[in-house]
Amino acid sequence: MELKKILPNQKLNKNISTLPIRNINDDSRRAEPGDAFFILEGKAFDVFSVLKSIEGKVSCFVASHKNKKEVLNCDLQTPVIFVNNIDDVYRKAVDIFYGFNTRDFKFIGVTGTKGKTTTTFLLYHLLRGLKQNVSMLGTIKYIIGKKEYEASHTTPDYLRSRKIFNEIKKENSKYIVMEVSSHGIEQQRVSGIIFSRCVFTNLSREHLDYHKTMNNYFSAKRKFFMQNKKAVSIINKDDKHGLRIIKGLKKVITYGLERKADFMAKNIILDKSGVQFELYHKGKKHRVESAMLGRHNVFNILAAIVTTFSLGFSLDDIIKYVATFKGVEGRLQEISSGIFVDYAHSPDSLKKALSALKDIGYKKIICLFGCGGNRDKGKRKIMGNISGRLADFTFITSDNPRNEDPLDICRQIESGFSDRRYVVIPDRKDAIEKALKIKNNLNSTCLLIAGKGHESYQIIGDRRILFKDSEIVKNYMKTC
Repeated sequence: MELKKILPNQKLNKNISTLPIRNINDDSRRAEPGDAFFILEGKAFDVFSVLKSIEGKVSCFVASHKNKKEVLNCDLQTPVIFVNNIDDVYRKAVDIFYGFNTRDFKFIGVTGTKGKTTTTFLLYHLLRGLKQNVSMLGTIKYIIGKKEYEASHTTPDYLRSRKIFNEIKKENSKYIVMEVSSHGIEQQRVSGIIFSRCVFTNLSREHLDYHKTMNNYFSAKRKFFMQNKKAVSIINKDDKHGLRIIKGLKKVITYGLERKADFMAKNIILDKSGVQFELYHKGKKHRVESAMLGRHNVFNILAAIVTTFSLGFSLDDIIKYVATFKGVEGRLQEISSGIFVDYAHSPDSLKKALSALKDIGYKKIICLFGCGGNRDKGKRKIMGNISGRLADFTFITSDNPRNEDPLDICRQIESGFSDRRYVVIPDRKDAIEKALKIKNNLNSTCLLIAGKGHESYQIIGDRRILFKDSEIVKNYMKTC
């Protein structure tokens, strides 16, 4: 595509207006011949320091007028086009180059602190069961047609998402189910997408290292719904933040267990085989069964059922396919008898995971968890207190310590305990193996390994090393 086609509103020199552009790029590490490279400033990286080293790889640069001095100081021989609002120009160029039209798809966005992944996977499963062409973007992976890719972000950035949408279009997907993170909303990764359905699961403490306050965090979530007022919003009415989001919206369908809602779950049965409940809608009762564990998953099931029903599908057919869904990797996943791996890495999610295991009949619980380094430090003591109250014994260990001392993180977690029913073992592998040894010698006891779930790595310092909780468990069990 010629440069003038991706920059239709810019006055270009005739010599460069017909430059062939093979790709749009904003990452110097991936610079390639034929790139139109957009110079976008980042908080943690000085992009101007690398421009000279990549100019031989790209066809041209596009920069903001406000950075003209810094760019000219780089003494570049490759053409540079200066524009007024580089963010707008960038997004329009990306849409043009990758042929993105939001009306090519029906977008379903799921946001909230917890439940996004399970709800999106279940929505994907239901739509597939209902013979619909559907793709999915989320925390664990991206599914496009029959292809699966490891997820780089819960919500991919603007450029990556347009590349993905271009591929999805070739696969003839009608629906795109997306997890929409608060970071993705604030960083405008979902800008330009017109969502058909917007789903709210819940809100609790998370990402305060980024948002600083709960009010800021809530505002980011609410912004998603305010930007998509023409969408049908599916809201968890039991969550107080859901009630706040409803205000100002016209097209709302609610679900819940306690507060009166359009769809309600009653007479819930929780056991080790899954959940059962009665779904009430407009005076009619429907029996719902699922292999997923715990009361919190009733909310996720409701969110997926209501969303799919709002798209025009039969409630009976939807409920039939709910029963065939086996759950999501790393979400209260039973690896071996009474041994569970869960992604719980916030106070609320740890509380829900421990409560779920009590609800389904385990008399004693061993909990193993840590907290990530260089992240919200305020939650560490809180999570220690939760495990101290709800678990019978706790192994405090590492999660992704990053650039913090693992033992310092463990000590901060330890400060939340009021008694000595815990041990500190910073080495996660050692902690898991010791926890498994104790669990195997006790009856009616389960082990919850929390924090990392599906993750296949551990971040120590600046290194990402191979590490997966479920694999540690499986390898240990082979030796028993």
